[in-house]
Amino acid sequence: MLAVLRRALVLCLVLAPLSAFAFPEWQEPTPAELSMKSYAADPDAPAVYLYREETVDDALHMHSTYARIKILSEKGKDMYSDVELPYLSGYSVDSIAGRTIHSDGTVVPFTGKPYNKLLTKEGNLKVMAKVFSMPDVQVGSILEYRFKLHYADGIVASPHWLIQRRIPVVKAHYHFMPSPDRDGGSRFITAVEYGHEMIANQLLFTRILPPGDNISHDVAGRFDLTVENIPALPHGDFLPPLGNFSNRVIFYYSPFTNGAEYWSTIGKYWSKDFDHFAHVSDKIRSAVNGIVAPADTDEQKVAKIYAAVMKIDNTNFSRAHTAQENKAEGVKIKSAEDVWAQQRGSSDDITRLFVAMVRAAGLKAYGAYVVNRDTNVFDQSYLYWGQLDDEVAIVSINGKEVYFDPGQRYCEFAKLHWKHTWAGGIRQTADDTQIFTTPGEAYTDNIVTRNAELTLDPNGQVHGRIYVNMTGVQALRWRQAALRSDETAIKKDFDKEFQGSMPPGIAVKTDHFIGLADYGHALMAAVDVTGTLGNQTGKHIFIPAVFFEAGDSPLFAQTKREYPVYIHYPYTISDHLKLTLPPNLTVESTPKPAFINYSPNADYVVNFGSKPQIFEYARRLRLSNTLYKATEYPGLRDFFQKVSSDDQAQFAVKVAPVAVSASAPVQAAAPAGGK
Repeated sequence: MLAVLRRALVLCLVLAPLSAFAFPEWQEPTPAELSMKSYAADPDAPAVYLYREETVDDALHMHSTYARIKILSEKGKDMYSDVELPYLSGYSVDSIAGRTIHSDGTVVPFTGKPYNKLLTKEGNLKVMAKVFSMPDVQVGSILEYRFKLHYADGIVASPHWLIQRRIPVVKAHYHFMPSPDRDGGSRFITAVEYGHEMIANQLLFTRILPPGDNISHDVAGRFDLTVENIPALPHGDFLPPLGNFSNRVIFYYSPFTNGAEYWSTIGKYWSKDFDHFAHVSDKIRSAVNGIVAPADTDEQKVAKIYAAVMKIDNTNFSRAHTAQENKAEGVKIKSAEDVWAQQRGSSDDITRLFVAMVRAAGLKAYGAYVVNRDTNVFDQSYLYWGQLDDEVAIVSINGKEVYFDPGQRYCEFAKLHWKHTWAGGIRQTADDTQIFTTPGEAYTDNIVTRNAELTLDPNGQVHGRIYVNMTGVQALRWRQAALRSDETAIKKDFDKEFQGSMPPGIAVKTDHFIGLADYGHALMAAVDVTGTLGNQTGKHIFIPAVFFEAGDSPLFAQTKREYPVYIHYPYTISDHLKLTLPPNLTVESTPKPAFINYSPNADYVVNFGSKPQIFEYARRLRLSNTLYKATEYPGLRDFFQKVSSDDQAQFAVKVAPVAVSASAPVQAAAPAGGK
């Protein structure tokens, strides 16, 4: 629970870096600030921090923040008119003050009363927020506010200075007064990891700062940093986790200074805790004996155990229960045996149960603790256990280690959720722990197949059905979404997403899903299609030849890119369309087939075929590499620009029957580059 509390505190501080115990006075705006219409270094910025100050005094257990924000557009007004200040339950936010200064110098003081808002809740742990609205905000206004955060004497909360923010920062100042030293440098801080208390007598920090900016450290142990002209965080598609390359300074107290010693020591504590929870008791053995048969192969045993634990109520996907609820229901989750008996547990509880049961079946199984790759990259130099997020399982089957993600409800057998692939962390070995990285995925692990049979009637109306089959990431995404909603809502969400790729005039409506709760097979959506298709010019109708991508915008439209491209997972998309025309329409011409090779990263192939009243096409796009350096961006962009160009092709239909001497059947898409 202490580890959870620590992570939630970090979340709170990351959401809204808090600071100072002594506020500066309100700053009077300069004529240039009042008249500012845009920010020269970033003309499209919706707003800009004119100044931001954060101060932390860990001895007084107090943070404070002071901010001045210039609103430059309606978007900036929407972003910053309402202020949200996250904090943990048990903490307090007070001394909130603010004012709005119009471009003519008129001052409107904040006189409202902030209200409390629940942001997240897990069991008894809550992350709250103080929320208030700045008065009479207009484009051109300067918003000025300040507040304090207080926490208990038994807690330290060293700062996370998130220097780069959603908007540019003209100037910012950061100040930190750490918890005081005691007797030769030991600090009044106890770190607790898995029941082990350690004196955290070292103050460490990790940083990414602009060139030339440095932290000053005086003889009293205080830290100061002043920065100017900081660009906004990058925004756009396919960005790597921002925490791993944005400007920031993270302070933390630690008993260690050596990374190898830290990860080895805490890794052993975690491993012991894991094994204690995953103890193979007589009841676990009895349960396993009721699941597997003596004649089963090792893989069959693991598959049956996996199916059994996948049925357990995963509270990360239903809801976490409070201690009071568990007590009233007589639920105690202290071991794998308890999880099985109660048929309830968190994602990590279920992973540990899976490992215990596999061990009870006589196989070697290990636990592993990894980051979520969608938000973070494991940093060995950052001696902080809280950067690890989820536990996964490793099982030795026929001499080969196979990875499992039983804590991810409906995750396919012998697969990991994409956010746990290529993810760093700590794993158990036969007699120790070690730093490792999980294996990645192939484009064959995530396949979406879309087959459409449509008919165009003499009145120009289209009707028919699309069958969408999904394995891997997309199947898991929709199945897990259904756990938090109902099928009616999922149909609406699926329609909304699918509609975006349709040609103009086409409407889609999902009729039903098959396999929404069956991770052992592909998930299928049956989608009805209605509407109109194509544009008539004289005696011809021009119809999108690549039906499924006709409404999509081109990827990577920008000619230059400063940051790496991070596509979450490899994939294959395969499409087939058969369009039947009425007797008064005849296919006159079709686009040429295309093959685009971006070896070894991706390939694309499309073929077209027709008969007098039938048009068909088959298309396949495969992507195998997911991370591209900024220097590799031109090649990636060139590939997708060519794909987009081919996807915009049209075929011509003549509005009068004509004789056709031959037919050109659709050819199967051939593999490229030996892949």
